[in-house]
Amino acid sequence: MTAPKSGRPQVRQLRTENSWTQETLAAKLQVEGWDVSRESLAKLEAQFRRVPDCELLFLAKVFGVNLKDLFPPDINLKKLDPSLRLKVSTKFSRAKRRSKGK
Repeated sequence: MTAPKSGRPQVRQLRTENSWTQETLAAKLQVEGWDVSRESLAKLEAQFRRVPDCELLFLAKVFGVNLKDLFPPDINLKKLDPSLRLKVSTKFSRAKRRSKGK
């Protein structure tokens, strides 16, 4: 399968290209070991929640795609929402990482 090309969220596009319902995708993911509900997938597709890296691994396996195919092909990290960049950079500051290592 190839990377989605439309403006739709990648998971939704991959699911519809496979003619799967959200229930079907949830079941396939559960077989692989991710206990996910249809409601959680709906929030993911609607971009109401973030997707942790471990969930990306399950999605890539079930869809038979590379991890990079789950991201928009034209993503520009420099134009990522500034408030998100700030949260990421301050959450794991060097000072916090050093103090944990001691």
